[in-house]
Amino acid sequence: MTTLHIVRQSAYTSNDFAQCLQIVKGSDCIVFIDDGCYNLTHPQIKQISSQVELKAIIEHVNARAINLINTKTTTITMNELVALTFQTDRVITWQ
Repeated sequence: MTTLHIVRQSAYTSNDFAQCLQIVKGSDCIVFIDDGCYNLTHPQIKQISSQVELKAIIEHVNARAINLINTKTTTITMNELVALTFQTDRVITWQ
């Protein structure tokens, strides 16, 4: 069973990302939106298995001036996020 994890809060201000990391599995996908994009620069990002897909909404990354060089994160649009919700077995939003 694959799960799409949508992370909306920064680990700098909330423990939602840490809780997500406790249950994420290798076949899951994490999408960072809103202030969740700041997690791409947080030290906890190193805890994620290389098998977990990481994606971020391009407009949200750009609005926060986050540099994705040297990360394994793919940028997507909001329309692509909607499509992902139909491709996974369940969706959990961390907010």
